[in-house]
Amino acid sequence: MKFHVKPEVRGWVSALGDAGGTGAQVGQVLGGPRGMLLATFAEWLVEEGIPAGLLSPSEGYRINNRHIEDSLSFLVGWPAAPPETLLDVGSGGGLPGIPLAIVLAHTQVTLLERSKKRSGLLRRAVRVLNLGNVEVVEGDLEELNQREAIVMRGVLPPSLGVPWMRQTLMPGGTGVIALSRRKAPDPAWSELEGTVAEVSVLDPPGWLLIIRERGH
Repeated sequence: MKFHVKPEVRGWVSALGDAGGTGAQVGQVLGGPRGMLLATFAEWLVEEGIPAGLLSPSEGYRINNRHIEDSLSFLVGWPAAPPETLLDVGSGGGLPGIPLAIVLAHTQVTLLERSKKRSGLLRRAVRVLNLGNVEVVEGDLEELNQREAIVMRGVLPPSLGVPWMRQTLMPGGTGVIALSRRKAPDPAWSELEGTVAEVSVLDPPGWLLIIRERGH
């Protein structure tokens, strides 16, 4: 399998924030060796992740669009500069945490997964990719202390995920929750505490909720 970031996705990522911000940094690595690691991870998901039950067999043909590029869309939460540490809650198949760890080489990423089996598979993926900035932790989200940056994809509905994330983010921290991939936003999202962001370069568009915990 070859992984090619679509030009429109590459352009969107590179345009994030100001010059020298997160987008510029990520844009520099997408075409280099770390960018190639995205292809290796995509292959691992197909060859080992799907047979082990991390993803449905029907997802094999759309690993890049639905999972890798979707994971990169979480970068919208940090346009100016990447966080020093990042927590992926309920990481499952390492999404979005592993793609983010690949392109944010200087960010320490923690993959939190309650399942012993999935945690073991994630550790294998980290070894295969030789990612020194990733730690896999087997545990529950209730056991966490405050964090600088959090991403969450398909773990809790927004009605539960938003209050939990606000409680867990440290002052000044940022969290991003995946809402949906659909053509138009859900009117109910206007009631959520946060900023709804559209990632229009994905097809269908991705919708994310950005939560910024103000400093005290």
